[in-house]
Amino acid sequence: MSQAECPFVKGQIAQLPGGDVNYLLQGPPAPAPLVVCIHGINGSIGSFSALEPQLRARGLRVLLYDLYGFGLSAASRGRLDHHTYVQQLQGLLDFLGIANASLLGFSMGGIVAIEFAKCNPERVTRLLLAAPGGLLQRAETPCAPILFGCLRTRCGCVLVNLASCIACCCRYPIRRAARKGRLDGTFQLDVREPEHFSDVSHENMLRFAWNPRRSLTSYLRALRSMPLWSNDFRSGFESLATSNVPVLFLWGSSDSTIPWWEIREELLDILGDSEVSCIHLSRAGHHMLIEDAEQAAVYISAWFMNSKDPSWHQLLQSWRLKELAAQLAARKRQESQASPVRPTPAVLGTST
Repeated sequence: MSQAECPFVKGQIAQLPGGDVNYLLQGPPAPAPLVVCIHGINGSIGSFSALEPQLRARGLRVLLYDLYGFGLSAASRGRLDHHTYVQQLQGLLDFLGIANASLLGFSMGGIVAIEFAKCNPERVTRLLLAAPGGLLQRAETPCAPILFGCLRTRCGCVLVNLASCIACCCRYPIRRAARKGRLDGTFQLDVREPEHFSDVSHENMLRFAWNPRRSLTSYLRALRSMPLWSNDFRSGFESLATSNVPVLFLWGSSDSTIPWWEIREELLDILGDSEVSCIHLSRAGHHMLIEDAEQAAVYISAWFMNSKDPSWHQLLQSWRLKELAAQLAARKRQESQASPVRPTPAVLGTST
């Protein structure tokens, strides 16, 4: 694929110390509330293509940008971790002369948003975390031996470099397979009806095939360095409990990438006594900002515009984490009462 066939969204360029950043600033001018959208791993500006027009239509100003290593932003040297991405966002806001803004962090972007709010609370007006990473359990991680036994060790750079070489050698076969449609379906979205989003999956495949070496290398570098698991980033969520920055969570009830049931108890343990809410989108998958963009935009715009609508506040109240914690505790009590304890059978050969 030639440069002219670039499948990424081209915006403007901010020249920062860590490298050039591809960004778009759209919507009504100030004093319209500004929302900065931070994409997830292997994402780009295009990750918000369905949501961004909805937010602008509701009166929000939107800043989109590619994280280092992804999209058309530079592949920064060093670690692709939350510290690097916080510095990138600080530099971008300074470059644009933006003193403060609201942050929308999706998936891995949620970790970046939390860390940025922790380091720069005075620059964050409001925070919305859409199925954020950072609380996954290592025991539930697919391919855990490779990830933790190799990639996230001192020798992990060897694996990254090896994968980079293989991807470089295979770039032409990959591009040929992409043109012939042989890779269609490889990049399916986590949505309830994947067949309805085959065009988005096809675009993601083209983005990977455009530069497979860069795509694979950045993906592995982020997996190697980002604190995607509770062991690494629980403290980040704990900082939300003591922060003055208003926070809202948004989750797809059928998310299988960062499942609610997997992180639920830990999140409730951290924020279960707070006034923080977590709205669930019924039957939505991890990519809820694509499959349910219109409904998500209703909630997102109400949150960032600090809506005074009574029905909105009633919705927030019904999804308070402390309410969810009370419901979970009540359900556990019912289950324990419904399952009487059976006597332990005597072990053969022992006396009673």
